[in-house]
Amino acid sequence: MSELPQEAPQQRWRPAWVATEARIQANAGRTAVRTAVPRNSRVSKLDADLLDDELTDMLREPVSQAMSLLRPQLVDKHRLEIDTAIKAVLFWLSAGSASRRATYGQSLQNLTYESSGHHDLLRRLRLFGALSIGGAYGWSKLTSYMAANGWADAPQDSIRRKVWRLLDKLERITRVATLLNFLAFVATGQYKTLIERVLGLRLVFARPQIAHSVSFEFLNRQLVWHAFTEFVMFALPLVNPARARRWAVRNARAVLGLPAVTIDPAVAALPEHVCAICHSTEAASTSLSPDSAAGVFSDPTESCAAVNPYTTKCGHRYCYVCIKTRMMAEADE
Repeated sequence: MSELPQEAPQQRWRPAWVATEARIQANAGRTAVRTAVPRNSRVSKLDADLLDDELTDMLREPVSQAMSLLRPQLVDKHRLEIDTAIKAVLFWLSAGSASRRATYGQSLQNLTYESSGHHDLLRRLRLFGALSIGGAYGWSKLTSYMAANGWADAPQDSIRRKVWRLLDKLERITRVATLLNFLAFVATGQYKTLIERVLGLRLVFARPQIAHSVSFEFLNRQLVWHAFTEFVMFALPLVNPARARRWAVRNARAVLGLPAVTIDPAVAALPEHVCAICHSTEAASTSLSPDSAAGVFSDPTESCAAVNPYTTKCGHRYCYVCIKTRMMAEADE
């Protein structure tokens, strides 16, 4: 019998396994997918703002119509107040309530607010609404008041001119900061506005397990419909309805083989030197005059003779003033 090996069989492959395990762990550390960063969607956050704006536009029309019944000039005079009130009510009923943490547009995009490192989320949301909605309204009213009272044209050493220059610099700084914040939002997807960044409010997915899918079929349909409506709104003022109707009737009769529109036999029987337009005008005025009841009629060959006659391309003869006036009245038809 051969002698048994002094070393256990499992001890022979253990060094190779240890070396291989070290290489596997090193490769896994280099190729591991970082899943600690939560999923973020910039498009959903921007679409939520568009949905909120569309909802405000939908409510603006019935509110304006209701106010116009009281006094028509109220709508134009207080348009800014109407928009601010609608936005405030919508925000209070959605993100400002205790049961919700997002606006209606954000809820449709599966988004919700969360406060980074703070527990008083509701108070911060209400402060956010007051600053974003009320602050914008106050700034607009302030700038309108200063512009209407000529603060920009005040003397250089006056308080009003200094305040105007201070607010102008503040507005420029705010715009630059807003632009930088938007660039940071595009890069990181966090803090869409300056107020959200100051208050520490972040938009996250309410249900992260639900994948956000963009319906490209719906987007394409919306783009096509928008382009079509823009074209119609551009081309509609260029179309003459009367001319289009006559063109449609004439071509429809030609396609269907129908005879042309019949002409009044009385007009067709007029002599060539009589203006048909003058004759039609005089016939209409004669039928309304009291002399027609007495049987007094004027001879059309004498009273309706073409003055300064003009022959059209179709061969008919009219007064130049009559045919030119009719063409101008019918948009150069």
